[in-house]
Amino acid sequence: MSRSRVACALALGVSLLPWGAGPQAGEDSFLQANDPWFVAGQKALARALKLTPLRGHAKNLILFIGDGMSVTTVTAARIFEGQLRGESGEENLLSFERLPFLALAKTYNTDLQVPDSAGTATAMLSGVKTKAGVLGVSSGVVERDCASAAGRHVTSAVELAERIGLSTGIVSTAAITHATPAAAYAHTPARGWQVDRSIPEKEQKAGCVDIARQLLEFPYGDGIDVVLGGGRRHFFPAGVDDPEEEGQPGLRQDGRDLVREWLSRPDARYVWNLEQFLAVNPARTGPLLGLFQPYHLQYETD
Repeated sequence: MSRSRVACALALGVSLLPWGAGPQAGEDSFLQANDPWFVAGQKALARALKLTPLRGHAKNLILFIGDGMSVTTVTAARIFEGQLRGESGEENLLSFERLPFLALAKTYNTDLQVPDSAGTATAMLSGVKTKAGVLGVSSGVVERDCASAAGRHVTSAVELAERIGLSTGIVSTAAITHATPAAAYAHTPARGWQVDRSIPEKEQKAGCVDIARQLLEFPYGDGIDVVLGGGRRHFFPAGVDDPEEEGQPGLRQDGRDLVREWLSRPDARYVWNLEQFLAVNPARTGPLLGLFQPYHLQYETD
């Protein structure tokens, strides 16, 4: 065994020794025994050692996606929140950092090291890595080429849930047709094809359908039960005024009113403002569509 390997093994052996071990009695013999950092670390270790694997089947699943939520973004948020309380910030823990099980995942597209949200959301919701700029399709597709997407649609977790009769929902602070939420239900070689006017005529003739229309024509189960987000302008015909934002009319060129089509479903509801949303009776089981802005919802901080 080489000298470096011996040193490594020795260091590992020392690190695994319990703090109370050795001939010199217990923790009180260590200078750090009463240090707050040491005490906090020992408590965290004790909690971790008590954890047991969860082997049952979950009744419900909620997937939270913080779009663009890199390690550096989380670090900045952690420090800022702590500093708002007068702390230095680095020692703070965000709410999800207190969960019993945490992990990191590598994010990249098959054609880019720095990925986009279309390819990464597809990976999260279907288990398949793909190219940047495409949704719900495998990496063999050519971006913005409708014919290449044929036979390359991958099944999302939401589609699978509807197939087996579960209730499903999507809630987003972005337009509901934007890349991250759309990965739950859409299959397209171009993430930007959110409304029909964005799709070149050639690709429309080849069979490509815009993302908003795919939401309405979702073919599995009884359709997605709850959809809340932005993106009103992608659901109304061109020239139809927005109910609250001047100069933000509908963009659809096919003349279809997708909100009206949603309301044709049994017991369906549509809301577009807070008052209407708060008036919704959650005991009713009909499908709910809420579109609260012409495009993305307003940022709380920018």
